[in-house]
Amino acid sequence: MNQKVLPQGNWLLLAGAGLVILGLAAVTSPTIAGDAVVYVIGGLLTLTGLIQVWGGMREDSTGRRLSNTIQGAVMAIAGIAVLAHPFYGLAALSLVLAIFFLISGLWRMFTSLAYRPASGWLALLLSGVISIGLAWMIWRQWPVSGMWAVGILVGVDMISTGLALIILGITLRKINRAVKESVEIVKDKLAERRN
Repeated sequence: MNQKVLPQGNWLLLAGAGLVILGLAAVTSPTIAGDAVVYVIGGLLTLTGLIQVWGGMREDSTGRRLSNTIQGAVMAIAGIAVLAHPFYGLAALSLVLAIFFLISGLWRMFTSLAYRPASGWLALLLSGVISIGLAWMIWRQWPVSGMWAVGILVGVDMISTGLALIILGITLRKINRAVKESVEIVKDKLAERRN
């Protein structure tokens, strides 16, 4: 059996460790993390909108020119509004986060059932439950939740997801080691039969 075919779990461990580190940074400074996220999103919306307006102006067809220009202008105005009023941007972002955490949590819970024979499936299930709990917390205190939710909750979600990935990575390494040992035993038995 080709050993490169077996999943190593190294990328899961690395991604998990990175998420835990970023999550701890976000939790320890939620205001900075929240503001950074809002400014990045506002900047991206503005830039994307301006690029779309520029592209729309270059269209040959009047319908496409009008459509792209209007869409780009709306996107650019939304980005400028987020940059001008970060509190409202945080409130809107916290609502989007609540929806994201709900969908992400449900997806992780259902995905964990596919891993159920492996020992790491409960960690992924718990990560999904935590995400659904975070969605409920944001919704319950919305729109004020935007002041703390973006930094803290994204951090907590990153930490729980990172830990789940680390546990799954360790499980994959154990499975990989067991498969390698089984292959070596089979090879040894085949060698003995040939002799």
